[in-house]
This record gives sequence, C-alpha cells and structure tokens, in this order.
Amino acid sequence: MDEAHLKRIIRELENVRGTGTQLISLYIPPKYPRGDIMSMLTDEHSKAGNIKDKATRKNVQAALAKIMGYLKAIDYKLPENGLVIFCGNVSPRPGEQDIRLFAVAPPRPVSKIYRCDSTFYLDPLREMVKPTEYYGVIAMDGKEATIAVIKGNVFEIAARIRSLAPGKHHAGGQSARRFERLREIADHEYMKKVAEEAKEVFLELEDKLKGIILAGPGPKKNEFYNKEYLDPRLRQKIVGIVDTGYTNEYGIREAIENAQEILRDAEIVRQKKAVDRFIGEVVKGGLAEYGPSNVYRALKEGRVDTLLIVEDLKAWLGKYTCPECGHEDEKVHMDEKNLKKPVKCQACGAEMDLKATLDAVEEMLRLAEDTGATVFFISSDTEEGQKMAKGFGGVGAILRYGL
Repeated sequence: MDEAHLKRIIRELENVRGTGTQLISLYIPPKYPRGDIMSMLTDEHSKAGNIKDKATRKNVQAALAKIMGYLKAIDYKLPENGLVIFCGNVSPRPGEQDIRLFAVAPPRPVSKIYRCDSTFYLDPLREMVKPTEYYGVIAMDGKEATIAVIKGNVFEIAARIRSLAPGKHHAGGQSARRFERLREIADHEYMKKVAEEAKEVFLELEDKLKGIILAGPGPKKNEFYNKEYLDPRLRQKIVGIVDTGYTNEYGIREAIENAQEILRDAEIVRQKKAVDRFIGEVVKGGLAEYGPSNVYRALKEGRVDTLLIVEDLKAWLGKYTCPECGHEDEKVHMDEKNLKKPVKCQACGAEMDLKATLDAVEEMLRLAEDTGATVFFISSDTEEGQKMAKGFGGVGAILRYGL
C-alpha cells in the first residue's frame, strides 16, 4: 500500500468514534508467531467477559472474534511489513451493533501493539505518511515576504513578514540624506527578519529540506541572496531564483509553477503536471475520462494509464441482482442514500435487489493496481484538487487508448 492510499484510510479511521473503550487496534509485526497472536486474542476475549457494561462487553468480544476469524480466513499470511487491524462497533447509534474490520498492509515494518480504546490508535501509521522530503519557498519584494514549506503534495504558509521601511517619497522637513539612511536601516532590518524567520522555519527540517526557491517581483530577492542575509546552511540550499508577480500565497503558487523544472522530483509538481495533462486531454476531447462511473468503467476495461483521485472523495459501489432473470449489474453512487433507490434490470425491466455495497474508491484503487495504472491522490487543499472536485467529480483518468 502506498503512502497516499494510507493517508486516505487514516482520515477515514480518524472519524470513527466508539461509545466506550471498544475499538481495537492490533499491529502485528512481520513473521510474528501465529500462536502468540491467537493466544493473546483468546486471552483478551476472556478478559473482556469481565467488562461491566453489557453493550461494551458484547462489542469488544464481537470485535475480537471477528479479528480471530479474519486471521484464520487469510491463513495468517502476513504482508511483508506486517499487518495492522482495526476492528470495532462503528455504529453512531447507542445500542446498535455494526462491527467493522479494517486491515492495512503498512508501507514500513510495524512493532507489536494492542490497544482497546474509544478511538483507533493511528500514531504509528501517521508517522509513516509524514513527508520525507521538503522544499522551502521565500517569495519577497521590498514591502513583504511570505515563507512556505512544500510538504508532499501541498504547501503550508509558515510566516509572513512586512517591511517597516518608508516609501521613497516623504513629506516634512527631514533631509533627503537622513530619510534615505532611515530607509536603508529599516530595509536592512526587514531582510534580517526574513532571514531569521527562514532560519527558524527551515533549519528544524534538517536533512529533509531538499532545497529552497527564492521568488518575487523585482530585484529584492537577488539582493537578499547576494548580500548573504541567509544562514550559510540555508544559503547553500538555494536551488533556484524565479520571478513572480506576487509575494503572498498566490506568489508561492506562482513560484512552484515557474520552478517546475527545478522541482521536477517534488510530489506537488508531479501531481500538477498530471492534472494539467488530464485537463489538456479533456479539452481536446482526447484520451480522458472523468466522474466516478465513467472512470470505474474505464478501469474495468483496462484502459486507464493514470488515475487521479481527490483525497477526500467518497463514492459507493452498489452490486445488484435481478430476482426475475438473474441479470447482474453495478452502479457507482456519489451519495450513499442513492443506494436505496430502485434500479431496473436492463434485461427484463424488473426491479433489482441490492446484494452488496462496496467502497467505490477502494475498488478503483484495486483495479488500478491490477491493471498497472499510476495513481495520484490530489489534495483538496490545492488548486488542482479544487479543479478536480468541482469540474470532474473528484476523479479523472488519462487513458491508454480510446474506444
């Protein structure tokens, strides 16, 4: 499982809340003895019989039984890095039982952990999806500066600094020379402040900081670099100086856009290029599909080369069977409530029965893996993610070939 996929699962599990300490998190290291795990789970099942609250006792024991059943069903064949299981009653309504199990193949090896709490224990997985590479951006002119950190497929504004230097024109009896001297002092202090903020933001990233881009309109960014205001450890990290029209958040976006070749290995640039290519195919009526239903169909046909999914996309896959002629069908729904709406059989016209409901996004990811498609998860916090969500139903595909 790649880290982007794991991020999506973590976000979903973070929203699950138990009505008591009844949600179980189990981390099984690779090659951990089967007998030890099954013995521990059996022991925990027995201990749970002492829980005073009847509903909690019932839910904990049911979750433990489900975990043991799952491990037997897979014949205890653990993935390369071990296995993480989350299980418990996810029903938001008191007194109602809906025991769900979520199994995760972690991207890195795990240590043995067993927790039973009101939330799932996700900290070890969160550590695994933290970015391992960062880039810094400083967008500045003579009036203001914005410092940002690129983390994976998003950037975060870390600091904003404004210059206190007066404008070039002044009124009153001040001499021009004294006025200019005050401007120089204020400008010097401003650039010192930018350097200090950059030091505070970037040095804590240590070796994970792969490079810094200086950006902005006019010559101030070059002056900032040439006069060596930056800490030497950061100055040697400068990988490019680019022109932008702005120094605010939009200026940061401009800097990333204009430094694509410099940042070509950064995830945020790779995703932007993929989205731009997808939109280009859509505009010219070329090799592209969008919307959950169309993309799901293209994946089943093996036509998808690159799959683009907004990280927080939710969709449901309903599997239907006709009670009259046995015809089977499936439909993707953006709203879970639509699963209950009647679906007519394409073969005989009878109303079909809903036999199963699956996570449509997970099904698309499974099909992408089976067919060798490249997958990009696009953050909804980025401009590209907003374009995908608003204009293309949150999911798009670049195709290998058309029909």
